[in-house]
Amino acid sequence: MLQRAGFCLLDAADDVTPGMRVSDVPSGVCIHWTALGGRSEQNGAHVPGGHSESIVRAAVLAVLTGHGLCVLSSGAAGDVIVLPPDQVRFRT
Repeated sequence: MLQRAGFCLLDAADDVTPGMRVSDVPSGVCIHWTALGGRSEQNGAHVPGGHSESIVRAAVLAVLTGHGLCVLSSGAAGDVIVLPPDQVRFRT
C-alpha cells in the first residue's frame, strides 16, 4: 500500500541507511525510520514535528488511515504500529 502511494521502503534488516522500513510484529506491522545520522540520531533525541520526518510521518499516517487501518505510536523513537481493521477492538 505504501509503495503504491509512492513511498520507498528499505530492507527492514538495514538500520543504517536513512529511510523508512516496515517489519512484521505479532499484531500487524511496525513502520520505523532511520534518520540521516543513523538510528543513533533518533535515540533519545526524537522531537515530533522537529524536522522533515514529521512531514513524511503525516503523509504515511494519512495513507494508512485513509485505507481504514488503525495506527498507534510505539514510543519515543517515532515508530508506528499498524493494525489491520480486524485486530482493533474497542472496550466500553
